[in-house]
Amino acid sequence: MIAVFWFGCSLLLQAATPGLRLVNEGIEIEAGSVGKFVMDFPKLFDESQQKESKLIERQITQDKAELSYEGGSVLELAKTADGKVSVSYKKLAPEVKNLILEMQIPIAFNQGGQWKIGDQTAEFPVQKPDSPHLYQGNADALQITNFEGRSLLLTPPAYSFQQLSDNREWNWPIFFWKSITPTPAHADGMTIGFNLAGDAAKAKPLVDVMGQSTRSEWADKVKDLDELKGDVEKEKEYYASLKELERDEFGGLPGSGEKLGLKATGFFHMEQKGDRWILVNPAGNAFFHLGVCGFNPNDDFTLTKGRETAYEWLPEAKGEFETAFRPGSDASIVSFHLVNQIRKYGQPFDADSFAARMIERLRKWGFNSVGAFTELGFGDAARKQAQFPGVAHLAINSWENVKRIPGIHETFDPFDQPTRDQVEKNLAASLPARANDPLIIGYYIVNEPIYEQIPHIVPSLKGSEHACKRELVAWLQQKYKTIEAFNQAWQLSAASFEALNEEGLAMTTDTAKADAVAFAEVFLDHYLTLVKETFRKYDPNHMLIGSRLQPATISHEWVCRVMGKHVDVMSFNYYTYGLDKAFLRRIYDWTGGRPMFLSEFFWSSPKDSGLTGGREVDSQQQRGLAYRNYVEQAASLGFVTGVEWFTMVDQSVTGRWFSGFDGERANTGLISVVDRPWKDLLTEMKKAHEAVYGVWLDGKPPFTWDDKRFIIKD
Repeated sequence: MIAVFWFGCSLLLQAATPGLRLVNEGIEIEAGSVGKFVMDFPKLFDESQQKESKLIERQITQDKAELSYEGGSVLELAKTADGKVSVSYKKLAPEVKNLILEMQIPIAFNQGGQWKIGDQTAEFPVQKPDSPHLYQGNADALQITNFEGRSLLLTPPAYSFQQLSDNREWNWPIFFWKSITPTPAHADGMTIGFNLAGDAAKAKPLVDVMGQSTRSEWADKVKDLDELKGDVEKEKEYYASLKELERDEFGGLPGSGEKLGLKATGFFHMEQKGDRWILVNPAGNAFFHLGVCGFNPNDDFTLTKGRETAYEWLPEAKGEFETAFRPGSDASIVSFHLVNQIRKYGQPFDADSFAARMIERLRKWGFNSVGAFTELGFGDAARKQAQFPGVAHLAINSWENVKRIPGIHETFDPFDQPTRDQVEKNLAASLPARANDPLIIGYYIVNEPIYEQIPHIVPSLKGSEHACKRELVAWLQQKYKTIEAFNQAWQLSAASFEALNEEGLAMTTDTAKADAVAFAEVFLDHYLTLVKETFRKYDPNHMLIGSRLQPATISHEWVCRVMGKHVDVMSFNYYTYGLDKAFLRRIYDWTGGRPMFLSEFFWSSPKDSGLTGGREVDSQQQRGLAYRNYVEQAASLGFVTGVEWFTMVDQSVTGRWFSGFDGERANTGLISVVDRPWKDLLTEMKKAHEAVYGVWLDGKPPFTWDDKRFIIKD
């Protein structure tokens, strides 16, 4: 059976073909200012098992992909020169009755965007709707239109059932499209088409001259440049009214070291006192890490090129606003927050002045440190003068020749010798210069790796390309001794262990799945041993503070058990409403009792910021109440020794620069794009900072917010 997926494009009503790539996740469609989309590789529904047939192997070249599924189905995709992808079913198991297509649609489409399915048209909802399903039914097309009036038209195969959902119902800020097509109705083939059309000439801008949303109003919205400049005197009064908390030279609790019998080593370290873990600063005092991610300008940069109609005004890249552009961005990536600071203070951006200003503000609000995603060395002079600590990152993301494994985010192959050599080389080059820096709390390994994919992906790889697959085969041979014993356990018919190296291994039996997880533990142990031993070799003074795991990853006991052997601190990017203490205690037990940082979280208030995304509340004060509940409940556990709010400055209305047209655009900041602090948020945050040591060290009752979303019974 042959299926042809047709991709056509007409931009500004002129025919063209979109950018197409076959990537590990599926078919990537570059749709200009409408955005970049990835249609997942087709899923096949096994009617006899009432579940999807798992994709067990994918072999992808530049223009072709061969996909193998449990149950024996094999699908071949081939990109053609005229903007088409042909899909042939080399084998289709008789139990497969439906083909499923899925695609994510960025939440940004609720900024003036519309959808149309069949004859039904509606705007994408700004707020989470009462019902998550925007459409369910049979229809022949889906049209997605952005704020400019440019559209992506998707034509699924005939007889398809379509569903369009708002996934904020499940705390995932995304719109999600799905189609289900009966395969018996398409024995002779099927087509799916993509077209782009539209004229942006009459688009209403999304962003005003101050970098704020044009689509909503709120109390602290700045009207013009005069109002912005007038904030200089007003903010002097505001910050002067805030009394700094009593803290030692590194931001810790004065006198706590003597009271608790803590050691002053000159570096941050962990000590356990009874049932409490204490993070100790270089002066020997207790230090609850109250950090802010993105201390330096980063998430507030946005890409302007290709969607200039989104803005009422854009600054020139030369002259007054030159320092507001990201270096090397070809005048296309700008921070409106930096533009506003330049307008406000009449000075170009420089790192030390920016850092000094932000440190002064953070200390007034009760924060004591810099969190993740801040370049090591940014604002060094200001940070050293202020003795303001922060975390750092191992340079894995920038390492060349480190072989990452496709499908396992931020994970390199620890069995690949050139990669091992490169790890040694790069850590030797980067770590010694900072090994004696007392302001570094510790080093993160990577950000949000998907370690739980190791047992699913490694068996699907080719041994000729990946050392970890050869290691898996050797491990299986050592366990089973004979190929007959292996075949019986895995219900396969391999001719030899050697043959397994080049085959995708279907894991249909419980024994096979257990073996894959057992080897994943070996894999992760080798990975973390390499990182830890090399790190200690070149920096014996600082802590290794984990990999900032996501909930889906840290929920796997085997991941926690292995990581607990190698890190000083477990780091967990814990986005939630109510803090699940039982869940956190379970993680703590799995790690063998490792202390923990809750290393990324925020809440946004779209109603009074013009920004959307993330877990939403109804006001800036509610953002602060959510923070108080989170921080004090966490501190009461005794093993959480720090938190990191995400971020210093709100994200741009048009999204983060490194995600193109589809970047996050949420009310994440302590301050807005016009450099105004969210005062109601910060008032509540400071209350948490005043209370945290009493809760953490003295067992005082933590603040509990009685909003039903934030109440989880322990």
